[in-house]
Amino acid sequence: MKEKIPERLRHALMAFLLSFGIVMPLLGVLDESLLSASVIPLMIGIIILFEAVSLHRIAAATAGCVVLIGLGAWILGGDGGRMLSDTGLAVSLRMKGIRTAIPLAGQSAAEIITAAVTLISCFAALRKATCIPALLMCAATGMSIWLTDQTQLIPWMLPALTAGLALLMVSRFESTSPIRILPWAACIVTAAFLITGSGMTWQPLKEKADEIRQAILDRLFFTEARDVFSLYSEGYSPQGPDQLGGKPNPSEHPVMQVSSPKAVYLRGSIYNRYDGHGWKNTTGGRRYLWQSRRMDDLRTRLFDQDLPPAGVQNSLSDPVTVSVRMLTDSASTLFVPQRVRELIPGGETVPYFSNSSEIFITRNLQAGDTYEVRAPLFNSTDPGIGTLTDICGSLDDPRWQTVVNTYSELPAHIERPVADLAREVTGVAESPFDKALAIQNYLARNFRYTMDVGEHPENVDFVTSFLLDTKKGYCTYFASAMTVLCRLAGLPARYVEGYLAEPDERGEAVVTGRDAHAWTEVYFKGFGWLTFDATPGRRGGGQSGNNPPPAQNEQTPTPDPERPAPSPEPEGKDPEETEDPQQEAPTPEPTEEPTGEPEEPEDNPDSRQTPPEEENRQDSRPTGQFPWWWLLAAALAAALAIRCRITSPVYREHHAKTEEERFDIWTGEIITLLRAENIVRRNGETPMAFARRADSTRFFSESLNPAGECLSLIRYSRAEPLETDTGLMRDTALMIKGEMSRNARIKYWLTRIFTSSGRRKKLVK
Repeated sequence: MKEKIPERLRHALMAFLLSFGIVMPLLGVLDESLLSASVIPLMIGIIILFEAVSLHRIAAATAGCVVLIGLGAWILGGDGGRMLSDTGLAVSLRMKGIRTAIPLAGQSAAEIITAAVTLISCFAALRKATCIPALLMCAATGMSIWLTDQTQLIPWMLPALTAGLALLMVSRFESTSPIRILPWAACIVTAAFLITGSGMTWQPLKEKADEIRQAILDRLFFTEARDVFSLYSEGYSPQGPDQLGGKPNPSEHPVMQVSSPKAVYLRGSIYNRYDGHGWKNTTGGRRYLWQSRRMDDLRTRLFDQDLPPAGVQNSLSDPVTVSVRMLTDSASTLFVPQRVRELIPGGETVPYFSNSSEIFITRNLQAGDTYEVRAPLFNSTDPGIGTLTDICGSLDDPRWQTVVNTYSELPAHIERPVADLAREVTGVAESPFDKALAIQNYLARNFRYTMDVGEHPENVDFVTSFLLDTKKGYCTYFASAMTVLCRLAGLPARYVEGYLAEPDERGEAVVTGRDAHAWTEVYFKGFGWLTFDATPGRRGGGQSGNNPPPAQNEQTPTPDPERPAPSPEPEGKDPEETEDPQQEAPTPEPTEEPTGEPEEPEDNPDSRQTPPEEENRQDSRPTGQFPWWWLLAAALAAALAIRCRITSPVYREHHAKTEEERFDIWTGEIITLLRAENIVRRNGETPMAFARRADSTRFFSESLNPAGECLSLIRYSRAEPLETDTGLMRDTALMIKGEMSRNARIKYWLTRIFTSSGRRKKLVK
């Protein structure tokens, strides 16, 4: 037993270095308040206990059973289960960016992490484990530091990196003691840290590392709160984001440049609940990666991608391409049509979608960002759209009831006259589409569009006041009223805010703040959502979106709503109602912004111009340290390459000292290759019988019987193998390797990497 003590002391040192260099950075990643020397006694105690029981095999087995029983009793006893639950919840919240729970469960989290990592480190530091587990632990810790951008924790990793490098060198030179290599490993790791910590950085590599890190964070760890678009940001809700009404003050600033073959309603925010003052979205804050294959069915349902069914589609169902180039910074919302069939984000943006069918990216939009969508542009004014919805109404729609439950709710305080008005307007309508169209026409003909409105009182229902009292307002008034009236008429409807883009004859539109708009979407069974716009003169084919329509008198008849409303004359009108920037001045063009010609690829970085101030910010960014992830990845790759090299039979044959060793190397290679093909030698089976059974599988073009006869002769006669015998085994092994199946090749390489040389020698005997 005394001769084992030096070996256990060497192992204890390696295990301590590895566990210390992993535990401390992990605790710092969770919360810097957890970085404390109080975990070191626990770490040392576990290592001492591990080394003590490892001195005797029976003691080790007994200790393992005792630990398992004790751990089970601790967990089932109550306190252990609670500590594990609290720790798991705190760590889960930390991964989502919420730090408040970590200090509450800090002590238990630190103890559990320390105990688990230390125990794993004890096994990873064993010589039989090779260097792979230790390097993987270092790589995982380095990635945690890199993803959370806490580079100040890197020095805590140096002991683990030293132990990992020492284990790597020991696996390369098996006869070398890790204690002799440890000082050299410490010098190499320290030198590497000092060099990278001095600010020496290869900028292209750093930029690529930052790009990869951001891609990982966007796709796997995007949990941050996002800025959501609303008309409040464009000056259309001067009384606050939660209260509709008031005199707006829209801006003329250019927002985006849109390329589209026809007018398009670009949805920003979708709301389902009306509370008498404004609209809210209560469908849940879940977010789903747009490209996720697991979310195909949900994405199809939310964006009506399978409606109308293929058997009843017409030319209106053909998708068109809509391209958007942002001309100013905005919220994270992507402004898109309702039925997105294909989304092509520009640059490195990563799109998500929500249960309300909003689409957004992981950051706020910036000037110069581009994206492209393909979608059919359905509108209530399209010829034949009513017939199409009527045909679809007779089809089965499994999502109908869910939509009705979500988009039919109304507050209890809605007055009876409002409900009576809904019945009166839709009384003669024969179909759901006719009801919605009747409500749209009623509002457009009998209510006046104006921005010159007074402040809305807080104790009065917004829609009721508009329908029964004031009977004038702008887009939010008309859209809210139509949505409420549709619900009273039994039609699922929702309130939408975004922009109305009306392109010129070239298919181009510069959308400004005055083009911010609100409208209604109504759901028809078997067809899906359809856009309705009750605001007079603002229904796609009519006036410009940033040109308010003329004031209308309740007794004055209006043209057919299916046709565009004529442009008003400015004489004698309120300045707020007649302002038309497109008629009084040329179409505003953004200064020093990219033109966005349609023939230029939207996603070509050369076609996007970076503002001078952004260039200055980019050039003045301080150069960061060398990404440790790349060093760890390179170390891991080097370890795998070295492992593959030293386990190669050609390499081992070259370093063998006797012909018997070379013969055994290729014999073992044959057995390893056959085992990968699930052809395993049975207990007591002779080499010749094993070779005949392998031939019976007909996996290989040449017989293995000569190799079996040669092995039997040498094993049972104790004859010395000749060079020709070794050559026979070599040729047989290369033949088998060249004809292996793909799965067998994978299994073979895993065996090469993770099986020790001692284990392979046992397979030969």
